[in-house]
Parts: sequence; C-alpha cells; structure tokens
Amino acid sequence: MHAKKFITSATAIVLVAGFNASMATEVVDWTGQENFERLCAACHGVSGRGDGPVAAEIIKKVPDLSRIAARNDGNFPRQIIKNVIDGRWRIDAHGTQQMPVWGYEFYIGEGADAFSEVRVSKILDDLVAYLESIQITDAD
Repeated sequence: MHAKKFITSATAIVLVAGFNASMATEVVDWTGQENFERLCAACHGVSGRGDGPVAAEIIKKVPDLSRIAARNDGNFPRQIIKNVIDGRWRIDAHGTQQMPVWGYEFYIGEGADAFSEVRVSKILDDLVAYLESIQITDAD
C-alpha cells in the first residue's frame, strides 16, 4: 500500500513539475480544453470520465467529470467546481486532497504578482466552462 501512495505522490509531483516547466507558454492564453488536456487528462481522461492513464494509481476513484450536472439534478455548480479546481480553500472535513492545488500552481506560474489572481480566475473560468461543455445528460 505504501508503494501505491508513493507512486501516486510521485505522479502528482511529476505533473506539477511538468506544469511549471510548461510556463514558457502562457497558461492564461490556452483554452479551457487545452488546459484540461495538458493538466487534467492524465487522471481524468481526455473525455473527463475518470479513465486517464494515471487513474489506476490514484487511491480514491477519479471522478467522472462528464456527469457533474447529472449528479446535481441537471445543474452544473460552476462556483463549487471552480473552488475544487482552485484547491486553495479546501475544507478539511472533506478529507485529504489528492488533486494538485491548481490555484496555487497557476498563481505562481502566472508570476505571483498583483495581476496573477485575475489571470488565475480566467484560467479557472475557462476550465469550468470546458467542463460544463462536456456534460453528458441521461438523454445522451
């Protein structure tokens, strides 16, 4: 079991390190889909269904992001999803977080200056808009 935790931790470190190395291209200029494919698909899968190549190494089941609205009576909770992706205001009662704290990573990657929060908000909004666009309804 310790080996699996180590692999999961090592994978997260590699993903975040790769993210920081990619900052030569402004993340704020990427679309929500591009950011998802570059930063999220390893765990969540290209289609967002929780079937990425790293998903099997994650201790908790990686959620299916294409069914967020379906799990919420057809409503897509934009602000909640934005806060989850951001990760800087995690609620301890919800347990440990396995996902990188993207808000912090984006903030540092965007220069950690006075305008970074504006750019971070745009990155998060674009990711949330992309996630909303891939929602599967029961009719699909």
